[in-house]
Amino acid sequence: MEKWKKTLGIAASVAAIAVVGATFFSVAGTSSGDVLELRLAHNQAAGSEIAGSIAKISEFVAEDPSQNLKVSIYASGVLGTEKEEIEMVQAGVLDMAKVSSNTLGQFKDEYSIFAVPYLFQSQEHYYAACENSEKVKELFESTAEDGYIAIGYYANGSRNFYLKENVACTDPSVLKGKKIRSMPSSTSMDMIELMGGSPVPMAGGETYSALQQGIIDGAENTELVLTVDGHQDLVKAYTYTEHQYSPDIYIISTRTWNRMTDGQKQLLVDSIQKANENFKSLYNGMMAEAIAEAESHGVTIYRDIDKTAFIQAVQPVHENYCAKGESYKALYDDIQKYAQ
Repeated sequence: MEKWKKTLGIAASVAAIAVVGATFFSVAGTSSGDVLELRLAHNQAAGSEIAGSIAKISEFVAEDPSQNLKVSIYASGVLGTEKEEIEMVQAGVLDMAKVSSNTLGQFKDEYSIFAVPYLFQSQEHYYAACENSEKVKELFESTAEDGYIAIGYYANGSRNFYLKENVACTDPSVLKGKKIRSMPSSTSMDMIELMGGSPVPMAGGETYSALQQGIIDGAENTELVLTVDGHQDLVKAYTYTEHQYSPDIYIISTRTWNRMTDGQKQLLVDSIQKANENFKSLYNGMMAEAIAEAESHGVTIYRDIDKTAFIQAVQPVHENYCAKGESYKALYDDIQKYAQ
């Protein structure tokens, strides 16, 4: 049954791309004079700041026409859910996707490291580890035989709690009895339980209606999600708990990667890095604008809280991750080296 569902999901996504008038098998060849077109899918809303920053990849690639490379981008989840996009990349029918590290954790368990709360002590720690850790690089390359590899990350901001009730999230007692939307990840669900809440796993796109209908009492995400998804109209408080920095990951089909020239590979990786740097340079201003918008909708912002109680509460998540095996502990320890 599971295999049938997976096949059906891929077929549905193939049909979706046909609707937008394209074909997966767009490669005319890699010889001189031919252009290799890569199709990159993601689930951010077209026209949003995040979608605009991802679109920069296509622009940066186009700056070097000598490599005969083109990146076409499909936003708004038109090709399916993140899980379906990963399956299509694995099958080689989609070239690339930008997906959350939490979704990738369903395919490669080590990726659940990025769901460990308070793994990163600061934004600087987050950037340094994702860009320089040798063990993170090994993780990115470890799935080649599974049909894909990771070639870059997208610097999402910190995740914070927001509630329909106007109260600051300062310790687990505040979240006690409250139903909180959770990513469909066991690590994220464990985190919310340890932080005092009752996790309700669901896709991000379902959060608005769940808040509206009273299915959940709150959620946790970045400032941009709060405003872009309209949640600021339904909640009263946003607290900077900064409990997770969960990057999104750019993955590419090994089938596509292996038919690219070295020059094309380098251009693509460099373009992803430049797009990421461009986003990072704009990030603080974008977050400030999002918070100002949320406040104009009546949301109270709580900053500079003492996170000690939350940090202590989630230590079992750290311990459980490291206990999974030597490779897990090595990855965890290598990331911690970049805390200073």
